[in-house]
Amino acid sequence: MVKTKHGEFNVRPITFGERRELHRLEMKVFWDQDTIEKDAYFDLLNWCMEKAFDNPEEILQKLDDAQIDEVLNDVYLHYKGLSQKKTGKSG
Repeated sequence: MVKTKHGEFNVRPITFGERRELHRLEMKVFWDQDTIEKDAYFDLLNWCMEKAFDNPEEILQKLDDAQIDEVLNDVYLHYKGLSQKKTGKSG
């Protein structure tokens, strides 16, 4: 269960191998610490969406694109073990 400011979402867990895939995608986004590779970031969010939800369109269709990105970023943080509670961020 991932709690976001847009609601709570049941997400599938990822395997060790999938976690390594996610790490590879993450490195493409943040390789240069001074910039974020936007295309790679959206690839990472889409990967999280496909892994997290059986039917992402049905689950996320009522949200606008910016809200979907926020939910998917929260899913990403969940998969990395960086929940908002742990990082001290508030939503």
